Amino acid sequence: MNSPFFSFLRRSFYIKMIVVMFAISVIPLIVLSFISVSVSSTTVEQQVNRLNAQLVNQVVDRIELTMTRLRELSEQYSRISSIQGALVSPSAQYFEEVVRKKDLISVLSSASAIIGNVEGLQVYSAVTGEVLSSTEAPATLEASPYRPLIEAYLASGRPNLFLDKHSLPELAILNSSTYYISRVPFDLYKDLKGVLLISMSNSQYQQQIENIQLGSKGSISLLTEDGLSIATTSKLEKQEDTQRVQEILKRWKELNRPDQFAAGSSIVSVKQTSTYDKWIVLSEIPSKELTASAEIIRRTVTYFLVLLALLGALCVVGFGYQLYRPLQAVKRQVDALKKGHFDARVTHFANNEIGDLGRMLNTMAVRIQDLLADLHDSEDLKRKLEIRALQSQINPHFMYNTLNTIRMFAMMKDYEKINSLMGRLVALLRYSMENFEQTVQLQQELDYLADYVGLLNMRYKCQIHLEAEIEEPLRGMQIPKLSLQPLIENSVFHGILPRKATEGHITVRVFSSPGGSHIILEVKDDGTGLEEAELKKLQLHLQQEESTENIGLQNVWMRMKLLFGSGTQILLSSTPGEGLIIRMLLPSETVLIREEHHESL
Repeated sequence: MNSPFFSFLRRSFYIKMIVVMFAISVIPLIVLSFISVSVSSTTVEQQVNRLNAQLVNQVVDRIELTMTRLRELSEQYSRISSIQGALVSPSAQYFEEVVRKKDLISVLSSASAIIGNVEGLQVYSAVTGEVLSSTEAPATLEASPYRPLIEAYLASGRPNLFLDKHSLPELAILNSSTYYISRVPFDLYKDLKGVLLISMSNSQYQQQIENIQLGSKGSISLLTEDGLSIATTSKLEKQEDTQRVQEILKRWKELNRPDQFAAGSSIVSVKQTSTYDKWIVLSEIPSKELTASAEIIRRTVTYFLVLLALLGALCVVGFGYQLYRPLQAVKRQVDALKKGHFDARVTHFANNEIGDLGRMLNTMAVRIQDLLADLHDSEDLKRKLEIRALQSQINPHFMYNTLNTIRMFAMMKDYEKINSLMGRLVALLRYSMENFEQTVQLQQELDYLADYVGLLNMRYKCQIHLEAEIEEPLRGMQIPKLSLQPLIENSVFHGILPRKATEGHITVRVFSSPGGSHIILEVKDDGTGLEEAELKKLQLHLQQEESTENIGLQNVWMRMKLLFGSGTQILLSSTPGEGLIIRMLLPSETVLIREEHHESL
């Protein structure tokens, strides 16, 4: 199916009518399908949004419950007497001091085991400067890894403090754990004896969200207030996941912190806890993961509509092609006739009015072809008669000049020269009268010119030297018979002889142009040349079909145009005192070259 066929389909009235009828039946079905798919998609999307919101709320509730439990534990253990009793001045008895520390560590270990999901408990004694832990050996504050946390708490002046990776980003210990710190005793009206630290590993938060399934690309993330990840189920690389989270939070803040919003092809639910930690729970569910059923409905309806449309389109195209073939054949016939190709025929005829039109076009083309053949024969005959008429204008002119020369030698009674002159004249007459061809090879014309120049040298004291520079294989090219002789005659009588020198030179050159588009025929002499005004006048005469001046040059020019076509050009150039150059440009495609050899006459 090429582009003209589809162009035909766009313009055809019958095809348009069929398409309209097809559209009337299909459009209601498309609208109904679209409404069904839209309603199902909207329903599924609403369910997804509701489930996503419930999921985020549940995770937030878990986190807030954990934080509340940490605060309660901190208050509970800060009030235990055994812990407060251990945070006193060192005893004078070493044994008592060791027992007191051992009891405190035992209390911390028991509390850590009872609580279960707590990573560890640590107590800092403000009196002794030691840090006692449920998991590590006692150490001084300076040697303890918890020193930055304790100093940050003491510097805050608050009764309790929550520290995560957002609080002290440069502190490595907060990358894996979160700490809740409170004073001992818990009551503010009592003097500070120490600091209680309860740590929870971030892996505990990871476990809380680990089993939540949101599809292959869905994820839920627990983040600090500035977007640092505490726990996540995302399968992306850390850097890529961080970039994803930052983009979603940026969009969330731009939308004035909504609970739900769309981000690309995903449904995102975001909620921030109301407790002191201010953590953010972010859930991202790809729409494609949770709208599979709606996608199945959409695909089924789409496939059905596409199938129906294809069947209709095939019917339209098939019917149109049956109409297109005979019409296109008729169109090609008309285009061929318009371009002058009257031998084109319609070969496929439909059994209808279009077939009748094709048969009539074939008949008309045959009739036009016959008329053109008759016209071509008439024009060819006319052209041959014109060439013969032009050729006949040259022969009398040449005969007049030659006989006048013989008359002059007869008056001088120079019988030897008369004999030589008559011999050359007979050779020239044999060439011009016995050969009835309108065109001859260039070499034959050059041989004829050699005899002609020899005849002139016998008449005048000025000796003419004729030189030929012919590019091979152009010696065999066909040119009008007796077409160069008038040019040589003009060079002699209007250029060289008026200069009154003892000798003159004429050069005939034939060669191809640099691009090969033309064959250049050039005749150059070293005569008197022409002034610019005379050169322009000569060029003007050559453009006139009838002129009484320069008849020899004009006849040659007209014969060249008749043989080589309207693309033939003539160029004249001259410098006064240096001679005249006549250059003819013949189109290469019109030049005929024959290789057979012709002997000189």
